[in-house]
Amino acid sequence: MLINFLKDFFLIKEEQLALHDKDTFRKSALRILLMTALFFGLAINLMTSIEAWRQDNFLIIAINLSFVLLTLFLIKASKHYSNKLSATFLISLLISSLLMIPLIQDNQTLKHGLVFLYTLPILSRLFFGVKASLIAMGFNVLTYTYIVSDFNISLLPKQYDLTLPNTDMAFHTVVFVFINIAIPLAISRIFYTLEANAKQMEVLNNKINRNNELYEEIFEHTGTATLLCNRNGQILKANRKATKLLGFNDSNQLEESFINRWLAPIGESKERYFWQSNASNCQLRSDDKIHIELHRSNLTTHGYYVMHLQNVTHLKAMRKVLDHTQERNSRLAKFDALTQLPNHSNFCQLVNQKITKGQEHKTGAMFIIRISQFKLLNKQFGQEKANQIIISFTRKLQENLSDKTITSRLRGVKFACFIPIGQTYLIQRNLSALIQSVLPPQLKLNGESINLEYHVGISYTPSDGTNAQELIEHCEMALENATSADRLAYYNHARETNLIEEYQLGTLLSEAIKQDEIHLWLQPQVSASGDIVSFEALARWQLSNGQYVSPVVFIRIAESLGLLPKLAENLVRELVSLLAVWHQEHIKTPVAINLAGQELMDDTFFALIMSLSADYTWLSEMLELEITETSSVMTNPLIHKRLKTLSQYGFSIAIDDFGTGQASLGQLIDIPANILKIDRRFVAPLPSDKRHLDIVKSTIEMANSLNMKVVAEGIETKDQAELLAALGCHTLQGYYFGKPTPVLEWTKNDNEKAKQLRMVF
Repeated sequence: MLINFLKDFFLIKEEQLALHDKDTFRKSALRILLMTALFFGLAINLMTSIEAWRQDNFLIIAINLSFVLLTLFLIKASKHYSNKLSATFLISLLISSLLMIPLIQDNQTLKHGLVFLYTLPILSRLFFGVKASLIAMGFNVLTYTYIVSDFNISLLPKQYDLTLPNTDMAFHTVVFVFINIAIPLAISRIFYTLEANAKQMEVLNNKINRNNELYEEIFEHTGTATLLCNRNGQILKANRKATKLLGFNDSNQLEESFINRWLAPIGESKERYFWQSNASNCQLRSDDKIHIELHRSNLTTHGYYVMHLQNVTHLKAMRKVLDHTQERNSRLAKFDALTQLPNHSNFCQLVNQKITKGQEHKTGAMFIIRISQFKLLNKQFGQEKANQIIISFTRKLQENLSDKTITSRLRGVKFACFIPIGQTYLIQRNLSALIQSVLPPQLKLNGESINLEYHVGISYTPSDGTNAQELIEHCEMALENATSADRLAYYNHARETNLIEEYQLGTLLSEAIKQDEIHLWLQPQVSASGDIVSFEALARWQLSNGQYVSPVVFIRIAESLGLLPKLAENLVRELVSLLAVWHQEHIKTPVAINLAGQELMDDTFFALIMSLSADYTWLSEMLELEITETSSVMTNPLIHKRLKTLSQYGFSIAIDDFGTGQASLGQLIDIPANILKIDRRFVAPLPSDKRHLDIVKSTIEMANSLNMKVVAEGIETKDQAELLAALGCHTLQGYYFGKPTPVLEWTKNDNEKAKQLRMVF
């Protein structure tokens, strides 16, 4: 128990000895010195105090007591070691020694006592730096001078002389204890730490050497010619393969040189710091016929580059041969270079000849095949394998088709086929079955199975066209109508008419947007009590003949033509002008505006919203943004980022048509929405349809759990309104409460109607 206490006090337990910081061993050394001073000091002080008591010299007793108390105080204070504590200890020793000069008037005894000052340099070095030790050495020059000289100092009268008969022996004992016991023990504690440090350094050094050997072996056996360079292109290390590739026998000839001394960039890589590119094409400066491909990877921890070198001379030669072959094939004006199928012009010529002759069959069918999602295959397998897939598909298709079929590669992954048919295949179901039977659902490439999907556009001759050009055009139109659900689409004349009408309508729409002829109507949104709490702004377009175009139609056309951002810009400007007037009139009724997503992808439109928000600080409280969830771009990360920005600026974000579009639940995570709009298709069957009722109820419960406000649209009956209010729907909207009406209805007569239906704050 006592031994454990002493070990803990002197900090010499195993875990304490393992600590190599200087404060630990200095604290240990200080305690050793203090305890030595205390125990031996008590014995000496007791002896001298008894003699002083006999001589009625109470000053010595007081000095002895002060020494003991000071030592105890320093021992207690050593619990929290600091340089101040060590300095206090050394200064106490110095003052104690200097006090002997006036109080010990026996010169020989005084000199014996001053010898103790010789321990100051080593104690100063023990607890402080070399400077402190040098200062102590310099001071001891004075001590030495005084001791060896015959100079006698008498500063006080004789009655203050504290010399006792045994004082000389006491001084000898103190010097003996400190020099022979205390200081060696303290230094031993330090030496133990130094030895432990040395052993640890040796272990670490051995570990570093082993790791270095391991890394050397890994670097040497990377499997490729490898260089280690710094950012400036200086070669720090080269393995054997790299040394041999660059034409040397010894890597020392390369190290410390710069990479551009041995390699010269070519082609697109021809730049000053070509080694900093991910991949560079180079040639040896010593032999420009040797081409090397340089690939870089970062070592971010140290900021160095690992360079992998590959000799691609033979690949360059092969590519050159391939280029010549392709060049020769490109001169073959009538065939596709990759598949060797007739190209577009040759195909048209062959088909027209077949139609003109019409000897065996009077009818025929043309279909254009497009391989779906081929860009993904291209990205997954690379260009070379993608080409092999096309070639393999071509061969398989030709094997499945009859010899009478004319096949062509039009472009990319589009293939056209013309086949004479009999009456049986005039029935679309039969022709679809035939086409599906000849399309390979799966290909094998290098033992790997690749699944393929297709979209097909089909037209008949002579009903859909009497020449190849017409049939191809009509197949292309049909192909546009092919979907993932119905992958085979037939040309439809009525559909063509609709497309033409939509094209004409798109031209008018573009002009209408330029002339700002599309305006906003407002439809009220009410609370469960029937009070108007907000509006939804809806776009309306009236043609010059007075007819209105359905928003579903012109919004779809605007989206397909990329006109939505400009249209939304016009509508937002119109709406903000209205809100500015209402703000001045203290009409604080929010208005929601629909955004399909394409607008938020547009930098100009997003900048407009941010600019208006800065100009009108109240705008975020009055303008709500409804995001149409059916838009496919709503899953784009840029949309999510910009919506988060708008939300941070205080705008309310609503998810419109919830449950009908792109990954509804995912949108609740990605979009910072605080309003959820239940689509009319879920509201219309209420209250009779239990399935729709359960869906609406669970949607409201989910929205409430997410602290989102719920708006139900498409309410047309009182029963629907009462049911949705009872279910906890916050806001109601529909023809039952009010149809959309022009903005003028709400703003005429100094916004009279808007003021009446909403309290003015």
